[in-house]
Amino acid sequence: MPFARKHLLIYGAVALGCLGAARVLIPVAASPTGSSLDAPAPHPPDAHPASLDLQPGQIDGLRIERVETRDFPVEKLAVGSISFDEDPTIVQAESTLVTAAANLELSHKELSRVRTLGEGNGIPQKELEQAIANEQSARAALKAARDAVRALGKSDGEIERMIASGAIQDGSGTHRKWAVANVAESDSVWIRPGQPVSLTVMAYPGRTFSGTLMRIYAAVDPATHRVAARAEIADPHNELRAGMLAEFAIRVAAAVQSVAIPANGAVRETDGTTSVWVTSDRHRFDQRTVRTGERDAGWVQILDGVHPGELIVTDGAVFLSNLLQAPPSD
Repeated sequence: MPFARKHLLIYGAVALGCLGAARVLIPVAASPTGSSLDAPAPHPPDAHPASLDLQPGQIDGLRIERVETRDFPVEKLAVGSISFDEDPTIVQAESTLVTAAANLELSHKELSRVRTLGEGNGIPQKELEQAIANEQSARAALKAARDAVRALGKSDGEIERMIASGAIQDGSGTHRKWAVANVAESDSVWIRPGQPVSLTVMAYPGRTFSGTLMRIYAAVDPATHRVAARAEIADPHNELRAGMLAEFAIRVAAAVQSVAIPANGAVRETDGTTSVWVTSDRHRFDQRTVRTGERDAGWVQILDGVHPGELIVTDGAVFLSNLLQAPPSD
C-alpha cells in the first residue's frame, strides 16, 4: 500500500473514533421560520446549525419536557430603598391640615364674637372686616391643606377623622412601610398610582413584600434620569427597616399569555445568543437559537424560536451545549 494512502486511512479511522457516541451534524442551510404559532417549528434563520445523536446511556441523564404557554406579568423593574413607617411628606401635610382646621375654628369663633358685639358695643368696622378676612384666609388654607393630603392618597373619610380628632394619624400600628422606587425615565410613562408592586430586599432572600404604588413624583432627576415613585408596602411582621436597599417590580399591565420554557432549558451561549435543544424522537437533538423575554418564577418567556408542544431538553441542556463545543479527545 502506498505510504500516503496508508496514512490517510489511519487518519480517517482516528477521526471516526474521536466522535464517540455523539455525532455533530452540520446541515448545509437552515429552513426559514414560519410565523404561525400553530405551524410546525422550523429552524429560525439565525439558528445554530448543529445537531447531536445520543446513545441511550447519554439520554438517561436528560430531562425532556414539552414547551408550554403561561401567563407572564408585564412589569417594569426599578431600584430604591425603604423609607420611614410613615412618609415624612404625608406627616407634614397632615400636620398642616390639622393646624389649618384649628385656625379656621379659632377665626370663626372670633368672627362670631365681633359680629355679636357689633358697633353698638364699641367694635369698629375695621375690626369686623379684619375678622372676616381672617376667617376667609383660614378657610382657604384649610381647603389647600385638604387638597394636599388628598393628593398624597388619603381618603375624605381619613381627612375628616383627622380634623375631628385634631391629631394626625399614627401609622405605627398599620403594619405598613413606605418605599421609594427610582424608575428609569423611559419606563416612567408606564407607571400609575394604584398599580401593584412587589419588592425584595437583601436581608430576606427569597421573600417578596407586596404593596401598591401611591404617588409618582413630577420631576426627573437630571443626574440619573430616573423618576421617584412612592409605594405603600405591607410589612405585617415589622421586618423592613428604613434605609434598606430594595428591588421593585411594578405591574403595569395585565399578564400576557406567551410561549414559555423552564429556565434551565435556555442556554446562554458564548456568542451571547440563547439556545434550546429540541427533539422529536428523543434520540436526535437539534440546537436552536431563540429570543427570550421576561423571566418569572423559574420560567423564561420565548418570543421566537420554539412553539407549544415541541419537546425540549431542560435538565442537561447545558451538557449538550458543552458536548457540542468540546474538542475531540486524542
